[in-house]
Amino acid sequence: MIIQKMNNVLVKHGKVTFAIFTAIVIVSFVWFFTPGVDGSLLLGGNIGPNSKYGDVLGHAVTYADVGNAREFTSMVRGASYGVSPARVSSLDEDASFQAALLLKAADVMNIQASDREVAEVIHTLPSFQQDGKFSPELYAKYKEYYLAPNGLGYADLEEAVRSMIRMQKVPMATVGSVIVPAGEADAAIAALLQKITYHLITFDPESFKDEVTVEDAEVKDFYTANPSYFMSEPESDGLLAFAAYTVKKNEVTEEQMKDYFEANEHSFHKEDGTDQTFEEAKDAIRKELETTIETADAEAKARAFNKSFREAIRADKEAYQADPQKLFREEAEKAGMKIVELKNLTSRTASNEELHIDYQLVEAVSILKNTGSYTNLMTGADGISMFLMTARRPSVIQPFEDVKDVARERVVAHKENALADEASAQFSLKFAELKDAPAEIEDLVKSLHGTFQDELQRTRLDIEAAPYMPAVNAILTTDVGKLSAPDKQYGFPVFVFVTAHTDATAEEIAEQKESLELELKYRKQDIVSRGLQDWVIESAHVFRRGQAQD
Repeated sequence: MIIQKMNNVLVKHGKVTFAIFTAIVIVSFVWFFTPGVDGSLLLGGNIGPNSKYGDVLGHAVTYADVGNAREFTSMVRGASYGVSPARVSSLDEDASFQAALLLKAADVMNIQASDREVAEVIHTLPSFQQDGKFSPELYAKYKEYYLAPNGLGYADLEEAVRSMIRMQKVPMATVGSVIVPAGEADAAIAALLQKITYHLITFDPESFKDEVTVEDAEVKDFYTANPSYFMSEPESDGLLAFAAYTVKKNEVTEEQMKDYFEANEHSFHKEDGTDQTFEEAKDAIRKELETTIETADAEAKARAFNKSFREAIRADKEAYQADPQKLFREEAEKAGMKIVELKNLTSRTASNEELHIDYQLVEAVSILKNTGSYTNLMTGADGISMFLMTARRPSVIQPFEDVKDVARERVVAHKENALADEASAQFSLKFAELKDAPAEIEDLVKSLHGTFQDELQRTRLDIEAAPYMPAVNAILTTDVGKLSAPDKQYGFPVFVFVTAHTDATAEEIAEQKESLELELKYRKQDIVSRGLQDWVIESAHVFRRGQAQD
């Protein structure tokens, strides 16, 4: 199989492909539970698997196609989450039809996915990662525990991933087909390289802290009026049964390192992006190969404990309800699990390697509500565990004396924000009265406790490439000599005052022309690609059940 041939490919090799895959799986559709394809679509109306559900680009999309789309998306999601495909929520019928019609469009356009692309996606699935790389052992166990019981194998998962990739490639079918005429390119490049000179003007609430006074009565009133701000976190105590993985050191030979390098040559790069030689990658390879994490013993202990503990509960529920800890400890001890007592766990509890606390445990514990409830087995980086809740203290309003400093900080912050907003409004009004804005604006800003930042100059291209920079849209759209509207992207008012637009020189344009023509082509391709996907979906026709055609 292609995955077995590439079982040493590192996770980072498939980042781009995985981004495409996760976008289609997680973002594109609304998921919720519906039954799988069990024949229910075929009941009534003489509808069979070859009946038309709809059509796209002149080709029929059958009920079988829709069912297959539901199945392959569930299979890929199951593999991504490390659970059985039968356990994940399925696409509803409309979303299944959309997936099926995109795959049909891929057939019509002869869009394929290579074995390498399929391998890259599978090698990036979170459930198959161990120590930062793809684990053939985890992949084999997924097949054993989740695919095989459903009558599936490696080939089925690989074909499901191939379908997902082909489906996502449909919008990109136009790559290379767009044209950027010379006149259009010249005008666009000149616009992108135009320099904008501007000042940022901010009214940071902290600038007004010296003007804020707060009385004790205000703090108490705020505490009384806003009890939800001062609730404690629910706290949980419990027992953690833990089976640690076994760490082994291996003797690594030169030949083994060379074999590993040859199998993963594409994964070793220098800081400048060029490929490393074997000698340059040798130390990293040795470190990778000399440590082995053995999981089999921990998994065997955890499975044995999980089985015996649940069977013991079913055998004597009354005894378990009377003393959950006793049964938990006894079965954990029999299975060879270590017991750790944990106190005061909340959703904000930090990771603690010594106590085997990680984010997964914190999340799992936060879901438990009742004493005696317990988590499923949790697979962590260092071992496998199960948590039993022995006590839970609900969220309560904390006494005023314990949180009065927090309440005071909130009141101060509220007043600071109000003063910043008021100064911002005054600034907008007074700016309109300035006779010589470039000369007078700095003094006006400082008189209102604002900050007038030093002059900045950037090209439109650089500004567009920094979407998280303050007031990006205002910088690009404000005319010379004008003041922008306030931008509150970061929670306080930010203005832009533009002082100049400077055209790029002929030399600057010539220096970047080749790369920018390619950039413009990519931008145009993206527009056309999204339009193509929309057109494919809009061109589809759906037959309702009573109208199904053979």
